[in-house]
Amino acid sequence: MLNSNHFYYKLLRKYVIIFGSFFDQLTFIRYNSDGSEEKRIKVPIEYAPKDKYVTRFESDPDFYRHIQTVLPRMAFEITNITYDASRKQNTLLRVAKESSSTRVNSSYMGVPYDITINLYLYAKNIDDGNQILEQILPYFPPDFTVTITPIAELSFLKDLPIILESVNQEITYEGAYDTVRYCYWTLQFKVKGYFFGPISTPKIIRESIANIFNDPSIVAGNIVRINTDRGNNGVFTIGDTVYQGLDYKTATAYALVNDWNYENQSLVLGGAQGQFIANSTIRALSTNATYNIASFDTTPLKLTKITVQPNPLDALPNSDYGYTTTIQEYPEIDEDNP
Repeated sequence: MLNSNHFYYKLLRKYVIIFGSFFDQLTFIRYNSDGSEEKRIKVPIEYAPKDKYVTRFESDPDFYRHIQTVLPRMAFEITNITYDASRKQNTLLRVAKESSSTRVNSSYMGVPYDITINLYLYAKNIDDGNQILEQILPYFPPDFTVTITPIAELSFLKDLPIILESVNQEITYEGAYDTVRYCYWTLQFKVKGYFFGPISTPKIIRESIANIFNDPSIVAGNIVRINTDRGNNGVFTIGDTVYQGLDYKTATAYALVNDWNYENQSLVLGGAQGQFIANSTIRALSTNATYNIASFDTTPLKLTKITVQPNPLDALPNSDYGYTTTIQEYPEIDEDNP
């Protein structure tokens, strides 16, 4: 379902204005027979379809009517908009700008689209058209990149490549083939634009916390947590050896005591060798405490907490700042020195 929040950044209008303004300063010089300059004019340009001018030329080729169209002139129009998968970025990437001390204006990076724009150059004769064409082609080898601010609320910059893809000439003759009626050129450009979704206002994240837990799902690992049956004999001491079996020499599994909670009847073993089995008996080597394994505790244990904060803490999204990382290790099991 599309977002119900209305948004309109006038992006297509911006792309059209940028494209048109690129050609609105072209000049045309009319020369006398002796090669001197007769007059200099700025070539007019407007957003209009090609068929409009073709119809105008065919209905009044000599421009005897009161002239609203004077050659040479230019026109341009959007002919196609297609998605460009080659420029797709990570969908989760965002651009942000602070709106207050606690919130930002944020939007996803944009969806890439290729906007095909045809530029039409109309002239009374071929030489007039070539004069204008020579002022365009050197700037596109084959692209020209403009840097713009697509969304004013976010104030980020985006490169907008304008690529010249093809140049086609068409000449219409009237009567004999040595008499030119009119001619025009079609220059096809591709504008590499983006379209953006709605702006949201999330809170500024000033602290990121990552917790690392162990995976106790495999009981036969080097760390074993045991729940013992109540009413058994003796106590376990830290660092004592606990084994499973009738005696230590024939034990099927053994480990060192890392922690013992008599009230909860919970035993934590480290450096385990072999596989401890539920409903079997375990014994302490020094105290000779004897308990039955009721079950294994497979609840994940927090081993490390990593906290990342901006430095300084009041840094804003577009400011230059570093970060501070704090690593807190919890007093868990040291398998080498339990």
